[in-house]
Amino acid sequence: MAASTTPFTEPANVLTAIPLLAMLVALAVRWPLRTESPERIPGQHRYRLWVIVFGVFVAWELYNYLAPGSRADHPTFSSMTDAVDRYYGLKVLLFLTWLVVGWLIVGSGSQRRPVQAS
Repeated sequence: MAASTTPFTEPANVLTAIPLLAMLVALAVRWPLRTESPERIPGQHRYRLWVIVFGVFVAWELYNYLAPGSRADHPTFSSMTDAVDRYYGLKVLLFLTWLVVGWLIVGSGSQRRPVQAS
């Protein structure tokens, strides 16, 4: 249903907000209040890779957005996804991928219950 809506309309926003709210509820229910710190190698930050990926993404977006020329010469991430979103089947796949990735993130941080021996 969400893939059949026009982006940034009220139905699209509502159908996108529903899984976001479900993920927030899942996060609140499944994630522990305090995580145990794994053994780390001195000098390594546990979120360093995510900070680098985010920084590269933002730098790429800003460069392509501010670069002189056409969007074809300097596409932003949103212009590339708009090109894919024109096709209903690909839009469905992108939306389902987004849902699966979100669920994998929630699952990776969920509290693990120890297996009890009988």
